[in-house]
Amino acid sequence: MATIFRARPMPRIFREWWVYFLIAFALVAAGFWPTLFAVLTTTDAGHLIHGLSATAWMSLPIFQAWLIKTRRRKLHRTIGWASPALALVVVLSGLYILQVMVRRTEDYLLNLKFLFMDLTGLALFCLFLGWAIWAALKRDLGLHLRLIGCTALIPLEAAMERLLIIAVPFLTPNFDTALYGSLIFMEFVLAVLIVGEVALRRLRWPFPFMAAYYAAMFVFATPVASSPYFQSFARSFAQLG
Repeated sequence: MATIFRARPMPRIFREWWVYFLIAFALVAAGFWPTLFAVLTTTDAGHLIHGLSATAWMSLPIFQAWLIKTRRRKLHRTIGWASPALALVVVLSGLYILQVMVRRTEDYLLNLKFLFMDLTGLALFCLFLGWAIWAALKRDLGLHLRLIGCTALIPLEAAMERLLIIAVPFLTPNFDTALYGSLIFMEFVLAVLIVGEVALRRLRWPFPFMAAYYAAMFVFATPVASSPYFQSFARSFAQLG
């Protein structure tokens, strides 16, 4: 009887990391299509640099996974060591976009929610990338892969805000509701990844840590954005540079 209820093994394709990266990349492309990819020739330089550099970062794990599968390890390592330069462009252009956003007067409280989430998201991106480099130096390739995977998943939250408005406007008619809908979606994605890791008996800390981060954003985004201390910080941040 025990064999009847034994769980079936996960299909091999879903054990391949590049599949998850490709799905995330497709969702981000769909979410940002109307406001970036469909209007590349009319987009201002700041948004264009950030959008293209973030897209390149998300495509990097797919290409790197292909290099590993085709045993081009030397090129994989070369690109890996050069990738922090691309990450720096993503972070600096992201900070610029946040400054532009906070300077707007319409939907100010919502903009502050985005500022809080995106600043912490960029900090998390840097933390994961730095730890991924450390893991690579320690030859802990399993941890390295998961950490790089997390850096590629971070842009997915912003893309889902836009995609939810496009796909289910009756549930998410504006960015405020879409923000929380995207956080729920991220928790779902991470739950799937965690369950898959548990099933394969290889769970490490990055996915649970990321799930805890998005849960915290769901709880604290509004209180932090409403705080006079954070609002004072936001005004100072907007004037930097």
